[in-house]
Amino acid sequence: MPKTKVKRLILKQFQVATDRLMHIPGLTIPLILLLFKAIAQVAIGEKAPAIVVDTWVNHDDGDGPKTAGQVMVLDFWFTSCAPCIYTIPHLNDLTEAYKNDNISFIAITYEKEEDVSKFLSRKKILASVGTDTAYQTINNYEVNAYPTTFLIDENGILKWRGHPSLLTSDMIDALLHKKYYPQVMADQQHPAPNKELNTNHLYPITVTKNNYMQVASGIQYNTRELSIANQPLDKILTFLLKKSKSRISVADQNRYDVRFKFPKNLPPNEKNPTKVRSLLYELDYELALEQKEVSGYALHIANDSLFIRHAVDTTKAYSASGTSTKGTYWQGNGVPLQDLVDELENRFQIFVTDRTNLNGYFELKFPFKTFDGAKSYLLEQYGISLTPDQFEVEIAQVTKKHDGEKGREP
Repeated sequence: MPKTKVKRLILKQFQVATDRLMHIPGLTIPLILLLFKAIAQVAIGEKAPAIVVDTWVNHDDGDGPKTAGQVMVLDFWFTSCAPCIYTIPHLNDLTEAYKNDNISFIAITYEKEEDVSKFLSRKKILASVGTDTAYQTINNYEVNAYPTTFLIDENGILKWRGHPSLLTSDMIDALLHKKYYPQVMADQQHPAPNKELNTNHLYPITVTKNNYMQVASGIQYNTRELSIANQPLDKILTFLLKKSKSRISVADQNRYDVRFKFPKNLPPNEKNPTKVRSLLYELDYELALEQKEVSGYALHIANDSLFIRHAVDTTKAYSASGTSTKGTYWQGNGVPLQDLVDELENRFQIFVTDRTNLNGYFELKFPFKTFDGAKSYLLEQYGISLTPDQFEVEIAQVTKKHDGEKGREP
């Protein structure tokens, strides 16, 4: 059934339901409207709501962008939203590419003008930025996640809703009548998962110090690019090298934004090493892997029956592994013991080696408030002991290059 008919049917049913609900004691009209709002949704293929803002922050004349008869890219974001920050470079690229076309790029935030202005003085956004402190436009577009982007044609018809990283030039070209792109009419809320991303080549990468965000940070990647916001170098390398922080030695305490667009000719298994080489080259660093004997803890199975009963080998039950943090516990579902080792090292800045010789995928968790608490829990719950030990580990040493080396192919 077409969405317009569905919406009319819902409205008709709502009118009937409202008449009945009005006779229920204590149920007010605002509450009834709130119940209806929960099921209402801006529909793809219907007229998009008007854009109303308090002020246009980066327009000197205050009049804002042209919207009548224009294709529009409408993005909802806020300044401390790390996922929003990831997508600014992508949206800036599109804004620059189509600056001479019949299209307006608009970014709406619920924040105050002074806060947004302070952010824009440090981070450039090419779209027209509007504030909506009354949530008028935000509510009209039913925005319930950030960032969310809408693509609207020149007749004001909503054509696409989704994560801004999924918005492509092909989709915009379709609305500008430059080419046909059948997937424009869509509702895509989440970016596609990335395949796992080793060449000696360097590729363009943008690396800048982050001096505009206080708390929010994160890492996001899809099939086209890697975006990092407000992350220290050791954490970035932890992600790229698949090593715990304990096994990475770097003195740099700055926080960085990183954007790496994957070249089309880069094989999937080459991605991570290439990102590392490009990042370190850009920052004028070099990396050396060294074997080092350290004091740490060895993982043993001290109680077989306890481990079998509670860890549950999920080799056949899980097609993919996953980890999460719930309250004060880290939890792994369908994970190898190496994941437990990595998490312990990262949480407590220690060295751990796995001496269980167990293969398989398990359900495991531990409280991460203190190391002693985690150690006691693992022993009592799973029969896993952590005993002091000496062993060799591979340390990634990150140091400044010697003078004159930058610019040379490594």
